[in-house]
Amino acid sequence: MLNMWRISWRNITQNKKRFFISMLGIILGISFVTSMLIADKTTNDVFDYYEQMYVANADYWVLSDEHTYSEDAVSSILANPDVTETMFALDKQAFFELEGDQTLNQRSVRITGVNNQNSSLLKLPVIDGDLDNEGLVIPDVVANLLNKKVGDTIRFTDLGEAKVSAIVEYTQLLASPSDWDGAESNNFRIMAPLDLLRDWTGMDNELSYVRFQINGEGEELFQSLQNEFGNSNVYIQPVVADDLQSNDIGGLYTFFYLIAGLSIFISGFIVFNMIYTSVMERKKEFAIMKSLGYLQSSVSRLILIEVILLALIGTAIGVPIGIWLGDIFMQTLLGVFEFDMVYTLNWKMPTFISVVIGILFPVVFSLFPIYNAGKTSVLMTLKMGNQTYSSTRQFVLRVVVGGGLLSFIFIDHSASYLAILISVILLFPLLLLVLKRILKPVLKVFFGYPGNLAAQNLTQQLNRNANTAAILAVGIAVILLLSAVIESAPEGYENEIRDTYGGDLRVTSEAPWTNQDRTKLLSYDSVAKAEPLTEAAPITWETIDGEKKQFSVFAVDKEGPALFESSKKENLYNDLTKEPSILLGERAFDEWGGNVGEYISINTPSGKQQLEVIDVVKTSNYSGYVAFMNENHLNNEFGWANSFDMLLTLLDGYNGEQLRDQLWLDFSNHLSKVETVEDEIKSTTSALSGMNELILIMLVLIIGLASIGTANTLLMNTLERAPEIGTMRALGFTKQQVKKMIVGEGFLIGLSGVIGGILSGVVLLYVTSQSELLRGFISFQLPLRNIILALIAGISLSLFAAWISSATASKINIISSLKKG
Repeated sequence: MLNMWRISWRNITQNKKRFFISMLGIILGISFVTSMLIADKTTNDVFDYYEQMYVANADYWVLSDEHTYSEDAVSSILANPDVTETMFALDKQAFFELEGDQTLNQRSVRITGVNNQNSSLLKLPVIDGDLDNEGLVIPDVVANLLNKKVGDTIRFTDLGEAKVSAIVEYTQLLASPSDWDGAESNNFRIMAPLDLLRDWTGMDNELSYVRFQINGEGEELFQSLQNEFGNSNVYIQPVVADDLQSNDIGGLYTFFYLIAGLSIFISGFIVFNMIYTSVMERKKEFAIMKSLGYLQSSVSRLILIEVILLALIGTAIGVPIGIWLGDIFMQTLLGVFEFDMVYTLNWKMPTFISVVIGILFPVVFSLFPIYNAGKTSVLMTLKMGNQTYSSTRQFVLRVVVGGGLLSFIFIDHSASYLAILISVILLFPLLLLVLKRILKPVLKVFFGYPGNLAAQNLTQQLNRNANTAAILAVGIAVILLLSAVIESAPEGYENEIRDTYGGDLRVTSEAPWTNQDRTKLLSYDSVAKAEPLTEAAPITWETIDGEKKQFSVFAVDKEGPALFESSKKENLYNDLTKEPSILLGERAFDEWGGNVGEYISINTPSGKQQLEVIDVVKTSNYSGYVAFMNENHLNNEFGWANSFDMLLTLLDGYNGEQLRDQLWLDFSNHLSKVETVEDEIKSTTSALSGMNELILIMLVLIIGLASIGTANTLLMNTLERAPEIGTMRALGFTKQQVKKMIVGEGFLIGLSGVIGGILSGVVLLYVTSQSELLRGFISFQLPLRNIILALIAGISLSLFAAWISSATASKINIISSLKKG
């Protein structure tokens, strides 16, 4: 058995350059897979970490549909023996007192007063200082922007001043902008001792919410408190770890797995190409082995051991590189998001999975060559040698099947994408022949007579060369599709936001809006309409599987602002008025897992209710993770009566920026946020801009990986034609001419791969833009910058790969190659 391993090692290292190139393809492939799996797990951990930090150890919390409620309202909770810990909180809007020229909007800060900063119901990751319940707790971005450190004093307009006692990392409770531009649309958040905030504001005995922890399940206590609070402005909700309203990152995971899949596909092809060519070259060797008594299984085992050796070495080197790449990728990825988030690299399980994949995928991709080696016919091989023939029938079959699969362009189904990519691979020999005819004059001009030979040589191993170019094309096509989607998505998001935002500005108050407030808003010259927006939040509900989730429920009315889009909008408005029922946004509907017509369980302020889901609708609000209910039913049966948001529609010629400062001056005593529709568009699409940079990096990496396959193919072609090249050299061909010939072949393969990839990407983008699901959201918009990059990178890296192979060809010894022939 040991001899078998030694023989296999000798075989795979016999041609060191081919071994190195094939090994490099495996290493890069497994390193990309490892980095994407690590990015997937680490990203998931990051958002779970911040979810759990927000929830801490709290089980329930008591809130109000008004700004505050009296501490006496929760006296029964304090007296209950099952309640083990409580935390009181009061939110108050204020303004930093600064020496600069910042506007009121930029100086706006929400102060959360808590009775115990060290409570287990509150998790604050301290960077510097102590949670001493005496001073302010500020996030590090605020400390950096205000140039404050522990012990420094911060002043608040018309309130007072306090010293900073602790600086903490990013946490959802204290999420704050990191610069003054960001402060235009998002206010700062800090924490203070509850007693200090009450002294400043005079809001004695007032609370915004109470969190508490209990022993055991607590369902009986929960129901008891629901009944107790049923006819008041106070209600109770379970504390749920669910941040899907603020983080729509589902597409990220698809991106991770898509890149990992592409990497495996391309690396697997490189392995297949090497092993298959090796098997075909050694047919005579296998025939002799079988004639000497080797069984079919013994020959196959020999090739299997060769593949396993490649897999083990590639995995051993590729996985550590992948861990390093995963760390770099996470730093880049989290830099895309609005807030500075920390992470701990989750590499253990992804590493184990990568090791398994790294060992298995070369074997899986080599199964056919392994089987083929064992089935070698002794008589036919010894008679025919190592000759290979091009099959016209096989070529025609590829073209016919490929053309048939290409008809999936006109079928609106997710399977169409796979069918189109398979058709691209099958049709590539035809594309290669067409490009050869078109580019033959060009090659002659730039390469001379060697260019002519390069075009002719391309057909000697047509399928191998076509498959190599096709792999490059598939990688380029998929990445171009992703980049096109990311480039056109902002326009789709913008259209959807403008259609369902409900106005031009959303003005949020910490206290319910009054009729006098609305009258004052309508008195502005720029305001055409001022419509209250009723949002019940946070509201917990259950999926079909019984998992607790949390979202907002908006009140809608036929005469009110447009908050969702549907082809049957008028009918839905009418259906909502009949009985208490609900509409779900697309993401909420998917998360719920039920069907239209079924009932969803919701913990409303009036108690637990079963509401019929009458339809699913498109909306930009919370990225579709939201629900809608008739306004009257929300006010009455649901139990939410107040509006903390006002939607303003402006007259033509006015914009939200002109009105923003005036709103802060007139309503500074209770205003908490002024957001324009442009702010919402910018916030939603900003992450996509950063993702486009990642796409560019992945495009170059995928092309680089495919180019390794090109180098491998050209090297194998060169070694197979060693006698032919030796004859050419003997007849007067110079080393430089041989190099030009090989480089010309590489140029044709690379250019055909790039052109095929761009054409395939255009076809995939067309199919995507015409699909019923994405029509109007994804437009047929070519990513020109990425296409140019693909063209440059594809040709450059292919030429580099060809140059590597040409160096080998130019060193072929004339005499030994002629003897071999």
